[in-house]
Amino acid sequence: MRFDICPFFKPGENIPWTETIRMMREQTRLAEEAGFTTAWFTEHHFAHNGYLNAPPNPILVSADIAAHCKKIRVGQAPVVLPDWHPLRVAEDIALLDNMTDGRVDFGAAKGVNERACIQLNPEADKRDDKKAYSMFRECLDIIVKAWTEDPFSYEGEFYQFPVSGWKETNRMFFPLDKRYFNAENEYVGMYIHPRPVQKPHPPVWLMSNAPFTYEFAGKSHSNVIGMCSSKDNLNACWNAYKLGAESSGKEAILGAGVGMCVIIYVANTMEEAAKTIRPSINKYYEYVAGARPGDEWAKASMLNPGEDLSQEDAEKDWFDFLMSRGIIWVGSPDYVADKLQEYNEDASVNHIMLLQQFPDVSYESIIKSQTMFSEQVLPRFSIDMPRAA
Repeated sequence: MRFDICPFFKPGENIPWTETIRMMREQTRLAEEAGFTTAWFTEHHFAHNGYLNAPPNPILVSADIAAHCKKIRVGQAPVVLPDWHPLRVAEDIALLDNMTDGRVDFGAAKGVNERACIQLNPEADKRDDKKAYSMFRECLDIIVKAWTEDPFSYEGEFYQFPVSGWKETNRMFFPLDKRYFNAENEYVGMYIHPRPVQKPHPPVWLMSNAPFTYEFAGKSHSNVIGMCSSKDNLNACWNAYKLGAESSGKEAILGAGVGMCVIIYVANTMEEAAKTIRPSINKYYEYVAGARPGDEWAKASMLNPGEDLSQEDAEKDWFDFLMSRGIIWVGSPDYVADKLQEYNEDASVNHIMLLQQFPDVSYESIIKSQTMFSEQVLPRFSIDMPRAA
């Protein structure tokens, strides 16, 4: 069993970033001591209301956290690729891999925040979802090729590298290396440095809940982490991953190469946990359900395939609805351990990311929950311990 963590950053409240970083360092050190494999850092921008006050640069935060720990890995959940220049991502992740001596898991996705993306790259406007997804796929292709090919060149729908027509005139570089320049001194091949420490490159993790992304990940020999959902939805996604992997000639075991991000809170009793977390879950899901166009975060989107929303479910508050569906795990150590065992047996879950982003819940409560999870849930499972760099 593999356990990862996404450190708490106090959603819903804009606090000094010195405090946020201090909290993230402390949580990650505790996770490292408990045997967690990777600490993941999300990307959000322009958090005027505090809800999206995750790091604007998960790569930079990864470097800081790794410097304060000795063996836990660091990842991005995710780097929103269409909003970045792909060559800068390739360089920055490769540099991070060197700075951490190979402790990087590279997380990537198309992203969902329309307000942010159009400010950073108008071409990545996510209101045109098909175009944004094509750009994401192209950026990921560029990054992997830049890490693994020498010389590197690329021509796609959105990018061409090197840009055609540029010729070297600086005599300092003469005689020109024929791998990178043609007879007319035109730049025709590139070298990206540094090269990653991990070979052939850091593990690639896609962040998604869409079966077609799972299939693509399987075909491209990438990995996937998605949010906890119904077991039928999970199995549909994970079967799509297995199908994609097998279509590319890779042997696939159901549950391998995939992880599940789960909202978890642990307290001494079920009643204590519910009393603390119910208002927070209701507030958060009311926010996210209204923040996205369409029905992406509506209750109906969380049902099993082909199931209709019942009147009973429609009348439940978000907390009771999500608990009844097993989508959040809030309760005693025994309850959380039983849910993990249930998902392991019924949906081949053997890798989870612990998520505790609860508005209006104190940091002290988050640490208490994390500690109880580490001390009273983890020991019941055989875990993959990260190795020192």
